[in-house]
Amino acid sequence: MKSTLATFCAVLLAAACAKHETQPVNPATPSKTATSTSAASRPVKAEPAELASARTDVGDPMPPYTAKYLDGKPLNVATEKGNVIFLNVWATWCGPCRFETPELQALQNQYAAKGLKVIGVSVDEGETAAVKTFVTEQKITYPIAVDPEGRIANLLQTTVLPTSLLLDRNGKIVWRQIGAIMPNDSKLKAAVEKAVAEPARPVS
Repeated sequence: MKSTLATFCAVLLAAACAKHETQPVNPATPSKTATSTSAASRPVKAEPAELASARTDVGDPMPPYTAKYLDGKPLNVATEKGNVIFLNVWATWCGPCRFETPELQALQNQYAAKGLKVIGVSVDEGETAAVKTFVTEQKITYPIAVDPEGRIANLLQTTVLPTSLLLDRNGKIVWRQIGAIMPNDSKLKAAVEKAVAEPARPVS
């Protein structure tokens, strides 16, 4: 009973932080519809048509994407092949993003030894001080990249935060969710365990 009540309260907490979705990034290519009320939304800047039209559905290869980590080192998703990547798009002002942070850290702790790498991409605008403070306060150990222009949101065709993808060792999208990760998400756990169990296919 206590477990059920706790889960129910967690859902209410995340839903209470939700905001109404804004206009799509590109009117010609509407953003993917949110599948969860546990999400916030933000307008993002327009990108070139070839980027906005990239496919990022389950089964598609992850398009090229680069950014910089908080420490200034480069992030290039293409070079992460061989790892299973959990890519999480978030912001410090997003309540549902804050709510799910412990779940992401738990994923990193549980599956890092099996080849999973959680990467958070902050779309906070301006200076990185707020992001660094949040990382320190939450004791986040997985790497955080910064994308103040919100290019990743346009690439994924979403105005909703958080948005998360799971990439297999070959860079293929095998799971996608718009909205916060809930505790004990059985579908996510199954997707992660399947991905880490499969070896990368050799390049032909």
